[in-house]
Amino acid sequence: MTGTNAAADAAAGRRAGSGASSGASSAAAAEKAQTAVTDWCPEYRAQLVLPPGERPVPATAVLDPVWLADRVTESGRRYRTADERVAAVLWWYSASTVLVTPALVTYVVTRHAVDPRPEATTMHMRPDGLPSGARSAAAISDDVSEVGSLLGVALASYISALAEVAPVRPRAAWAVAVDSVAGVLLRAGTTVAETPHATALAGELVAAAAEHLGEKLPLPRYVDVAGTRFVRRASCCLIYRAPGQAMCTSCPGRRPEEREADLARFARRFGGR
Repeated sequence: MTGTNAAADAAAGRRAGSGASSGASSAAAAEKAQTAVTDWCPEYRAQLVLPPGERPVPATAVLDPVWLADRVTESGRRYRTADERVAAVLWWYSASTVLVTPALVTYVVTRHAVDPRPEATTMHMRPDGLPSGARSAAAISDDVSEVGSLLGVALASYISALAEVAPVRPRAAWAVAVDSVAGVLLRAGTTVAETPHATALAGELVAAAAEHLGEKLPLPRYVDVAGTRFVRRASCCLIYRAPGQAMCTSCPGRRPEEREADLARFARRFGGR
């Protein structure tokens, strides 16, 4: 479900009390919020519901250096690169989006967030070692400061683990993570016709995460091109350093005029001005 119909249905659900009642358990509230998302926006089933042929893996596995090193090795084979940094960043680029999706999408669509921390999260793992989706087993406060703080705690734990098994600078991993937050929120806002609200939320959540962690984090940024909003990325996924691969359309490493021209073509192709 997309556009104004999705927004109207989501708003109706909020007014009807899509969050937890005072006596409901945290797990029941999380289940209710995620089910509401997939009911109102079926395109999120692929990210929130375990697909056939994939297996559930606790997100705490990412904190296991042996398990995570194996994922980096698989990423290197997938992209045919022996560069551990490239392999690790490419894996994190995909995984970070998956890991923040349940909390951010439920927060935008239902206004009730689920817990993003690894102990509450189960990933859906493809046979090739990439996560395709995730689901949370707990609900948290709807306060933006708490949601942002717990998001920061979760991302900090994953980034620390990644830096232990591969030569990835934490600041570079944070740039990827913040771009993932920005992208997930942009998609969620677009889906329910609440783009301004969702993209404004990105800055609030990252600011709350930075304050809680006591760190200076990159800020999520957006750019409007030909009537369509895009993430103005601060990070590079490094895919162009793998054999046979090119830079992404929105890569910050491209010349600005070339990047904007390609984004404008993309926007016009998919309904922009």
